[in-house]
Amino acid sequence: MTSPLTSGPASWREDAATTSLAARYAAAGLLAVAALLFLGGGHEALASALHDARTQTAALDVDLARVDGEIDALSGALANEVADAVESARAATISAEEALAGAAEDVADATDEARAAVALSDAQIALEAAAAQVRHVRGKVGSGTVGDSLTALLAHLDALRLGKS
Repeated sequence: MTSPLTSGPASWREDAATTSLAARYAAAGLLAVAALLFLGGGHEALASALHDARTQTAALDVDLARVDGEIDALSGALANEVADAVESARAATISAEEALAGAAEDVADATDEARAAVALSDAQIALEAAAAQVRHVRGKVGSGTVGDSLTALLAHLDALRLGKS
């Protein structure tokens, strides 16, 4: 069954108000919290959120280097899948680092705020996709050095995308 209150074009719905940027980021991870703080929070809170996020990206860089050094222990299609997942995580980490750098810069106007918020949102999406891909290949790799390194990588991806310390 459908209801005329919940189905159909938004133009005729009673609750057709657009969602604010702040509300869209309210339930997401640390990058989104940084965007929320950037859009309306205090300088100290933003500085703290950015510091925490940068700590996680530094940990991700270490994890990525470790997995790169261990990937040769795998062979065939599994090695290719792990390499793809690692590259996805690397790209997401770079995206997060760039977005955090942009959020830390002085903002001159609303356009700069919007640009930083979009970059943080894009980085959050990249982190979500990378975490899913790493989680998928982690399930295929048994225990051992590569598996342990993928687990550490996944933990740091999750910490950054979910805002855990």
